[in-house]
Amino acid sequence: MKQPNYTELFIPFLNQETIPRPRYRALFLYLQQAIIAGQLPANSRLPATRELAQLLQLSRNTVKQVYEMLHAEGYIETRQGDGSYVSPQLDGRCLQAEGSTAPRKKGTVRLSRKSRQLEQLRSLYHHNREELLLPAMPALEEFPWTQWQRSVVQAGRQMKFYRSSSLLGDAGLREQIAAYLESSRGIRCHPDQVMICSGSQQGLQLAFSMLLDPGDEVLVEDPGFPGIDGAISNAEGVKVSVTIDQQGFRTDLLHNHPQARLAFITPSRNYPMGYTLSLERRLQLLQWADDRECCIIEDDYDSEFRFDGPPISALQGLEGEHKVIYSGTFSRVLHPAIRLAYLVIPESLVEPFCRMRSIQDGGLSALPQMALADFMARGQFSSHLRRMRKLYRRRRDYLLQQIDLKFPGILAWEPSDGGMHCVFRLSELYDDQKIARIANQQGLGLRPLSYYFDQQQPINGLVIGFAGFSEQQIDQGLERLRTILESGQKKG
Repeated sequence: MKQPNYTELFIPFLNQETIPRPRYRALFLYLQQAIIAGQLPANSRLPATRELAQLLQLSRNTVKQVYEMLHAEGYIETRQGDGSYVSPQLDGRCLQAEGSTAPRKKGTVRLSRKSRQLEQLRSLYHHNREELLLPAMPALEEFPWTQWQRSVVQAGRQMKFYRSSSLLGDAGLREQIAAYLESSRGIRCHPDQVMICSGSQQGLQLAFSMLLDPGDEVLVEDPGFPGIDGAISNAEGVKVSVTIDQQGFRTDLLHNHPQARLAFITPSRNYPMGYTLSLERRLQLLQWADDRECCIIEDDYDSEFRFDGPPISALQGLEGEHKVIYSGTFSRVLHPAIRLAYLVIPESLVEPFCRMRSIQDGGLSALPQMALADFMARGQFSSHLRRMRKLYRRRRDYLLQQIDLKFPGILAWEPSDGGMHCVFRLSELYDDQKIARIANQQGLGLRPLSYYFDQQQPINGLVIGFAGFSEQQIDQGLERLRTILESGQKKG
């Protein structure tokens, strides 16, 4: 076999302006790639360690270490009295089978049916915390970092004695959540019905996978949050959009969907419109679930921030504890980086949910759960909510005042009694999708209202966040928006 020209082979290595440290690792990777690419073919003899060390101006021990690493991983073999050779097993066919980094014919990997289904869903907006007027962004500068750090330190000390292995999550945090939900939301539950999740999406994925068979219909609100589409599709369910009005989810349309097995709703505050499900419709929905032996998932989005009175009681508390799965999150209430959420599960479903959890992820890290439990136990969570409720109301009122001053006849507020964003109907002279697209390019996080509609006729409007922004930032954002609207961005 013709031996490679080693001087030419190592010219690129010698010409490197900087060699990654440590040097032995750089040489190992260089030889590894040369073998994989076929520059050093099977059965070709490597230069002696002394010879290669002199050529590359390295120590002999460095080269010997590299040869030992190549031998340990099967790239070369040592022949008694005859030096080192590229392993004969590494012929061209073997390298092709192993999938090397060498240039080869490009191909595609076949994706699953679920993956292909996800391609058909509406694209989701990617949040950028630097965007002004972004909906669902809390006031990060108001987060009580000193108190939170104290809780983290305390949790770190307690971890020395931590022995819990419950698939439901940390017992202390579950106790705090159950007590909070009973006092603030009227929810009837025991701590052993609370399951801690890494985020609301994880909890919903778990619930859908437990409750849906392929082809089962899920009733959702229209308009509603498009992020739920992926979770339903991943569980191979079929989303069925049901129109809402100012009293929320239209229960008079339930008879149109006799095959539905599940309803996903936001009764306290629809996203994005902010409508609250009326008491009459709440009772009708619970009766539907009873009659059909169906389940309801109650997503309690934004319920903590009601400005005109205390939070509205949860659907689960209206004798819905046996048929309602309640979903809540701390990410929007406290900080997006606190990836903790929870489900309140009917007692009959706790054991099967835990079985599914055991094969999905086995549970969460203890430290953030214990820190949040301490944070809640010391009253910091409730205190923060009270302060943010007052702050967000001031910021909402300021936003509404400025909208009236700067956009008369262009933006009209869709009344809502709370939340972290406002919905404004946009003059029909403008296209909300076009305006939002230009706004996003200019650092504004506002969203087009029509984006949230599925089957029913969309409303032309803008969804504007206020909770995470000071009055000065709101002014900056609105000034950019006014410039966009005045720059001739009208239909036609």
